Amino acid sequence: MELASSLPSWNPLRFDGTELPTELTILVKVLALVVLLVNHVRMLPDPWLPFVPGIDRLPPILFQKTLQTVFVVAALAILFNRRVRLASLVLGTTMLLAVVSSKAYYGNNKAFCGLMFFLTGLHVPGRKPWTLQWQLGITYFGAGLNKLLDVDWLSGVFFQNWAVQRLHQPWYMALDAVLPRMALARLMCWTTIITELGVVPAIFIPRLQYWAICANILFQSGLLLFTGTTFTLFFYSMSAASLAFVTWPAGPVTALYDDDSPFVNRLQKMLRFCDADARVNWMPRSGHTGDWLRLATEKRTYCNFRAFRMVVLLNPITYLAIAGLIAAAGESPTAATYRRMVVALCLFFLMPPLASILDRFLGRRQTDRAAAAEMG
Repeated sequence: MELASSLPSWNPLRFDGTELPTELTILVKVLALVVLLVNHVRMLPDPWLPFVPGIDRLPPILFQKTLQTVFVVAALAILFNRRVRLASLVLGTTMLLAVVSSKAYYGNNKAFCGLMFFLTGLHVPGRKPWTLQWQLGITYFGAGLNKLLDVDWLSGVFFQNWAVQRLHQPWYMALDAVLPRMALARLMCWTTIITELGVVPAIFIPRLQYWAICANILFQSGLLLFTGTTFTLFFYSMSAASLAFVTWPAGPVTALYDDDSPFVNRLQKMLRFCDADARVNWMPRSGHTGDWLRLATEKRTYCNFRAFRMVVLLNPITYLAIAGLIAAAGESPTAATYRRMVVALCLFFLMPPLASILDRFLGRRQTDRAAAAEMG
């Protein structure tokens, strides 16, 4: 049974039926939602000190309004599943054209986000998105090498000034006060350099790409938790780039749930309601088996809390919701705290350790109860 349909739905919560594989559809839809929610269109410039000579000769207002119109139309087309591949190419081209037309607008975060759209638009169906993977690897290599060649990063001076003078980071200053001078700053600088350069080989070695994804997400989340900011579009685009390393199941996966449990019944109804693409085939299973939920994919079988975690992660709406919640914070005085809370909760509930811990300690109790029920 194939998920793709001949006519993609106008429903923005649907991800099947587009010209792109599911993982890349999620990538561009997440970024399209973000650029609309943060109103990035207002930042698109008129030509001023362009990188490419001659652009500044174009009528400035016409140039800017054209960019803004195409930007919004392409982003909406992606969200509503209209020629997603072409719309991604157009939106990426628009952002990159804005970058080269104005040195005031230029920023690594905008260039990288534009490249995510552009390279996704160039994706050839049936092939791995190696251009997206290479772009992430080049970005980390360039960032790490730049810091490795910077004496202020090697000595810790950059981080000390940034954390104390710029961010006024309270926990950093409190910890720095009780440690030897510059020890914390050097630790943070070298941890950043090692992480950025260390993730590069993992990106290009297939067996290590799972760890590259984890490192990328944890590193970007750590930056947000430390600073409270998304660095404009950098957090979203770097995190979304992780989707270029995964492959979504070609058809629905099967989830067996304990039909005797009222709580599990309610849970599966809620998860089924949130699954607009019907990517999980829910099947009841009665009897004391010890597993209240079992999910089977092409490669592995997950039980209990790990199965629940995978059901959530295999639902594309999860990523749209997380990005939307963070982007909706705006620039209010409490926005940084709000963003930190959202990211911290997502890490707590969706990263592997919690589900494994719950299965280890609570799973034993459930198995013992099931055994006792069978003996009784």
